[in-house]
Amino acid sequence: PILLLHGRTWSSVPVYHLLGGPKQRMSTEDSRSLMEALSANGLQPYAMDFRGFGGTPPDATKTVEPRQCVTDVEAVLQWISDRHGLNSKRDDGVSFEKPALLGWSQGALVAQLVAQKSPPLLSRLILYGSIYDPLVRYAREPLYTTSSQEIRRIENTIDDAVEDFTIAGSIPPETAMYFARAALQSDPIKAVWSHLHQFNNCDPARVNVPTLVVAGDQDPYAPLHVQGELFSNLGRGSDRTWSILADADHAVHLLEGRGRFANIVASFVQNAKRRDKENLY
Repeated sequence: PILLLHGRTWSSVPVYHLLGGPKQRMSTEDSRSLMEALSANGLQPYAMDFRGFGGTPPDATKTVEPRQCVTDVEAVLQWISDRHGLNSKRDDGVSFEKPALLGWSQGALVAQLVAQKSPPLLSRLILYGSIYDPLVRYAREPLYTTSSQEIRRIENTIDDAVEDFTIAGSIPPETAMYFARAALQSDPIKAVWSHLHQFNNCDPARVNVPTLVVAGDQDPYAPLHVQGELFSNLGRGSDRTWSILADADHAVHLLEGRGRFANIVASFVQNAKRRDKENLY
């Protein structure tokens, strides 16, 4: 199994299951569902929403906090392992493989923190279009302030939904608008992230599980020189793969070349090797 984490603005259904499902297969529109593509490649995909995204209600803070996202991802990974009986061992004593974890964009930072904190919960890590940058440090919120702390309600827009599509010919206009409508239906109000300084704990050297770093070659949020920094500083002892997809921007999995992306992810999950040789992969 593999768990998919969405990014900063849009929840999992429009991001990972666009134009998917049995009813859609009867139409003339091609599925853009990464979940269906991964399933066709032999993986069992799962997707979750962070608190306040999609159909998941916010918590009492009304904000999205990285540390809480990490805790929730750990709980879902444990649930997946329980559901698939991955916490037991085979008759020959070999452990079953834990789920893989994929995070996109800001969700890749959450996935990286999970891998750093709880490596036994996952078998492999996919950092897709990660916005990690060693030169970016998020400031802490002030302890004391006299200004109002009321959270502003900001509506998402169609322009917000299509801003990741930047390469002419990479996605038909109709499909881009399908995504925009689905995104606005799932997430009409912009989620408010807080305590972003918790992302300052992202340290590639503390990642010690097999890791795939993958991005489009023209991704404005994940420039290649920064992706190279991320890849080069990953912890030693486990397989590492860096894959760059040509003629692609931030939303590779929704573009015309999306099949290559699904194949790369599936191949890595099925073939990468961990440092601990007692497990079966």
